Amino acid sequence: MKNNKLYVQIRSKKLGILLMDARLSKKSSVHDISKQTGIAEDRLKQFENGSISPSLPELEILAYTYNLPLDHFWGKQILKSDLNDELEEKFQTLLKIRNKIIGANIKSKRQEQQITSEDLAEKCEIDNDQLSRFENGEAEIPVPMLEIIAKCLNCQIEDFFDNQGKIGTWRKENAEINSLKELPQEFREFITKPINAPYMDLAMKLSELDVKKLRLVAEGLLEITL
Repeated sequence: MKNNKLYVQIRSKKLGILLMDARLSKKSSVHDISKQTGIAEDRLKQFENGSISPSLPELEILAYTYNLPLDHFWGKQILKSDLNDELEEKFQTLLKIRNKIIGANIKSKRQEQQITSEDLAEKCEIDNDQLSRFENGEAEIPVPMLEIIAKCLNCQIEDFFDNQGKIGTWRKENAEINSLKELPQEFREFITKPINAPYMDLAMKLSELDVKKLRLVAEGLLEITL
C-alpha cells in the first residue's frame, strides 16, 4: 500500500472539516464538547484542524454527541451550520473499553489470517511496537490508520463499529428509523397506526413459517372463502 502518509493527511483534513461543521451546527464551543465528552479541548482542536485524527471510539462518541450517524463522517455533506459529569465519566470508561475491543479484534483477524504482527506492521507502514500497543488497547488508533489496518486485513472499518451498548443501540435505532423512512408513504402510515398492530403481528408470524406451512394456510383460506 503506497502513499499511506499522504492518505492519512488528506483524510484527517476532511474529517476535521466535518467535525468542526458538526460542532458549529450544534452551536457548541470546543469547551462545551470537551466538557460533554471528556475529550481534551486541545485534542478536539487538533481533530478539527486536521493535524491529528480521532480514534474510532472517540469518533463514535462525537457522532453520538452531535446526534449524527457515524457514516456521516465518511461522506461529504456539510450541515451548514449538557451532558452531566456522570455521563462524561461513562464516556471515558467506554473509550478505554472500546480501544481494547478494537485492538483485540485486530489481533484476532490477523491471527485468523495467519499474518504475523511484523508482516502486518510492514504492510501498514507502521512500527511493530505501535501495532502491538494498538492490539493491546494501550494506544488510540486514529480513524485513517484504522481504515488502513482494516484494508490490510481484507475487512471493512464497519467491522470495528460499536454494535452493542448505548452507542451501538443508538446507531441501530437510527438505522431502523432511516429504513422506515425509505418505505412508501402508505406503508409508513399503515405501520404507525396502533389499530393495525394485529395485522403486523400476523405478518411477522407468517414470515416465520416455512413454505409448506404457508401453503397449508393458503389452502385453508381458499376452502373458507370458496
